[in-house]
Parts: sequence; C-alpha cells; structure tokens
Amino acid sequence: MKFTKVFVILIVVIALLVPSEAAPGKIPVGAIKKAGRAIGKGLRAVNIASTAHDVVSFFKPKHKKKH
Repeated sequence: MKFTKVFVILIVVIALLVPSEAAPGKIPVGAIKKAGRAIGKGLRAVNIASTAHDVVSFFKPKHKKKH
C-alpha cells in the first residue's frame, strides 16, 4: 500500500517537472456560436409548435366519450 502511494507521488512529481511540448488547445469560438444559434433556432421551433398545439387544442371541440 505504501509502495503505491510513493509510486503515485513520484509519477506526479516527474509529470510536473517535465515540460510539456504540446501547444495549448484553441477554443473554436465560431463553431460554438454556430451551434448556439442552431440550438436556439431549434428551441424556438419547439416553442412555436407547442404554442400552436395549445391554440389548436383550445379551440378544438371536445369529444364526449360514449359509454
């Protein structure tokens, strides 16, 4: 058990000391904006469809159940 703790600490120290050559990742702002617009349009369409359904169901005559 102690060996695994020491091993993990050693690996963490080595990882912190070794410089990373990888470039920092760039955030694709344009893609995020496009996805946000698409999601917004989809939610608006769902909202409009829901409103239309509510209006139609409000004016639609109710059918009585036959016994």
